[in-house]
Amino acid sequence: MESILASGTDQLIPELSPEVYQNQASYIVARAQTSNTCPTPVIAPGAVRTAKFNIVDGNFLDLSTLHFSYTCRNTSAPGATAHPLQPLSAIPHCWWRRLTIKCNGALVEDINFVSRVEEQISRFVSTNKRRNWGDAGHGWATLTDAGNDAASATIAHGASQRVTWRPLSSGFLQMSRYLPMLGGAAGGLEISLECADAAAACLADATHTTSWQIENLQVHVDSVTLTSEMTANFAQMLTDGDSIKLPFQANACDVMYLNGTQNQVLSLAKQYSRLSTVMVSLAIDEVATAMGKEMNFFYLPPTASAEGTEVESFIQVNNMRWPQANIKGPKEHFMRMMQGLGVLNSASHAVNIGAAAYASNMFVALYDLESIPHAEGTGIPVQGGGQVQIFLKNVGAPLRAYVTTHYDAVLEIKNQGAITYS
Repeated sequence: MESILASGTDQLIPELSPEVYQNQASYIVARAQTSNTCPTPVIAPGAVRTAKFNIVDGNFLDLSTLHFSYTCRNTSAPGATAHPLQPLSAIPHCWWRRLTIKCNGALVEDINFVSRVEEQISRFVSTNKRRNWGDAGHGWATLTDAGNDAASATIAHGASQRVTWRPLSSGFLQMSRYLPMLGGAAGGLEISLECADAAAACLADATHTTSWQIENLQVHVDSVTLTSEMTANFAQMLTDGDSIKLPFQANACDVMYLNGTQNQVLSLAKQYSRLSTVMVSLAIDEVATAMGKEMNFFYLPPTASAEGTEVESFIQVNNMRWPQANIKGPKEHFMRMMQGLGVLNSASHAVNIGAAAYASNMFVALYDLESIPHAEGTGIPVQGGGQVQIFLKNVGAPLRAYVTTHYDAVLEIKNQGAITYS
């Protein structure tokens, strides 16, 4: 996970050089900012629920620029029921429950419960960074370093609000390479968004409405034209029967339904070439508050902090156990979470999770399986009958467990199509 959250540089400008005003990327001829509009004008829980985009381009796509913009409208009935609409997050991921990305027909990423995964990742950054993302969306009513007091601004009856959003959970969009949209990738980049249930995306109580719809949905991405020599090299590779391999890191989320007992064993039977990180969060029945909704509530009982009944856990992959002794208490889980995120030793990165909040409704157990920090391809292979098991102790009465896996993948583009390896 640290490859997404703590990578990059804080350097704002290159070092001064006599050539600083010259073209520093001579292989780039032009860059165009493109927009694609969803053919479905209105997305709503009671109407068409899935928005699909098919981006076909003859050049290269800079996926680091890809983001969505759309209008959120409060459609509550007039009169006594004309209540404001309060999204569950100022970052407008709350409206979606599934994100799928395909390249030339090959499934690249399929993220279920995307709003919960997005909310989880948004808390892994600093308060100001989270505030910036929310300001590009609905705007915040409140947000402090505690994290669990975050509340979105409301949308009045009959009003609408234009927002922008970039998916944090898509590792494919974080890929630091241009995506060639020529030859084998002529089928285009297909993105599908499925909207959430009406009451799952916003506060549902006596003074707020759950009637909403999404309008004017667009996806924006830069198209980059490279020099004819470099473009010809890519095309020639495909013509000669070679393939273009693009490594990236992806996320997936699986839900497990539990029996409500305090000791749990979660088993995940999936195959990975390199499994880098596993994150586990728990859930109970919803309550009628914004932080009590499924998207926002990462459950841990109050007794899990008390000595003798404190939460314990460990992970076992392919008969190998991490760590050797149980992780005990919220404090140690919190430390290991920061270590796995790559922010523990960073002077410029932090998380928007307070100590009290983490031990109650923002608990995420994170298990770092990477052999080398800040490096790709150093995770644990889980193949040929291998299994991932998470052992939890003293976790109260959870009804569901959400297991998010972060793993290495490769998109191979060929002359006749594409295939994804994970």
